[in-house]
Amino acid sequence: MSIHLADDFVGGLPPELKLLSAVTVRLLDESERDRFDELLATQHYLKNPTAVGQVLRYVAEYQGRWLAVLTFSSASFHLKPRDRWLHWSAHQVPERRHLLAQNSRFLVLPSTGSWPNLASRVLKLVCERLPQDWQEHFGHPVLAVETFVDPQRFKGTCYKAAGWQLLGRTQGFGRAWQDFYTDTQHPKELWVRALSPAALAQLQAPELPPALANPAGPRPPDCPVPTAQLDSLWEAFRDHMTDPRKPKGLRHQLASFLTLIALAVAAGCQGPHAIAEFVGSLNHGQLRHLRCRPRSGTRAQYDVPSERTIRRLLQKIEAEELKKVLANWMGRQNAAPVKVIHFDGKVLKNAHPAPARSQAPTASGSPAPEPSEIPLDQQKPRADKALTLVNFMTTDQRLIDQIAVPADTNEEAAVAAHLPTMNLVGMRLTADAAHTTKANCRQVTQGNGADYLFFLKGNQPLALAKAEQLLPGDFPPSRHHGGQRPRTD
Repeated sequence: MSIHLADDFVGGLPPELKLLSAVTVRLLDESERDRFDELLATQHYLKNPTAVGQVLRYVAEYQGRWLAVLTFSSASFHLKPRDRWLHWSAHQVPERRHLLAQNSRFLVLPSTGSWPNLASRVLKLVCERLPQDWQEHFGHPVLAVETFVDPQRFKGTCYKAAGWQLLGRTQGFGRAWQDFYTDTQHPKELWVRALSPAALAQLQAPELPPALANPAGPRPPDCPVPTAQLDSLWEAFRDHMTDPRKPKGLRHQLASFLTLIALAVAAGCQGPHAIAEFVGSLNHGQLRHLRCRPRSGTRAQYDVPSERTIRRLLQKIEAEELKKVLANWMGRQNAAPVKVIHFDGKVLKNAHPAPARSQAPTASGSPAPEPSEIPLDQQKPRADKALTLVNFMTTDQRLIDQIAVPADTNEEAAVAAHLPTMNLVGMRLTADAAHTTKANCRQVTQGNGADYLFFLKGNQPLALAKAEQLLPGDFPPSRHHGGQRPRTD
């Protein structure tokens, strides 16, 4: 987009100085929309009044006579020169882009020969009121503006005179769909301007103040796996997972389905709704690597499963089989020997609890759980109305194993029964103080051939008192060596 000067002359206007001092800018009234669009469709060189996203339309006038029309809309998705100017990382761009607006159309009606300073005067006036107008209409301010100037037609003089800054030329690509671009072979000049002295510092700050946060809420998290590795994850699901669905009428491949869900969960999504939002945020390149279903009649666009479809599949998939595929794939991505494993339980509030021990199915080929040394009175369930999962993870978030806590026991007893089935020779285990029991410590060292680093706190007063009696002196970390008193809570 850029300014365009019509060839027709509007007579009866005063000399330039009086005109510039008296010109005003206002928002377009909806009843004037047809006239506004007609001017852009017939007199602007793009011949297109359409604007996308959040849009405000302005009219510059003198005593009721229109002199210019302008459109401001949502900013461009990806502009490397702009993002470098603002010091934005790839993750910050979608979180802060709502603070920018784009001057997507600017049409001056009188000729430039009579009022050479009118365009820059109109730009100054509209930029003064734009932040407040944007706040009133869309619930958040706008701190900077951008525009494109066609160098084959214009020099951007009015933008330069109005305080805008030229950042350079684009690469000549136009967005045809979300994250899909076509080469127009027609680069444009990119001009920008911060709307207040403090605006640029706010946009470049490492953290935005709450008042500038996106009112739409946080965006879905980024994909946690590089695009180049998506093929191997998809192939792992294709080769090792059994499809529980009936073959008739399937729209999405099981491997694509499961890869999308696994990526969403690894990114921190909780529940089918968050998973569906994450899936919808992936770009066309990622969806292509995941072999998603091409959308009929379009180019490089793909269909993704809906939230309802995701819910149905999650109810059918075999959890034990899925866990093994993911653990094996993670092991292939990082073949370094495992030295430290941390285990911790997480409660899934919207999931049904696992079957009781007497009803829990045993995976084929896996040894039956060993009887726990923890007394029965200490195996009372703590979350019998929700599912509790215990994850065994490395320090770099690699999944080693996972167990579901049966409904008739608790996390500590489930771990104690599962440890004998694991190969932990030469490793070190860490966990919170709930797992600091004689049975677990004996099993880890004598049964598994591993070491442990467990915490001792006030929830086991007898063991804590004995430890303090046997270890009366200071040893790191302690107040003598590190300035901190040993924790005894």
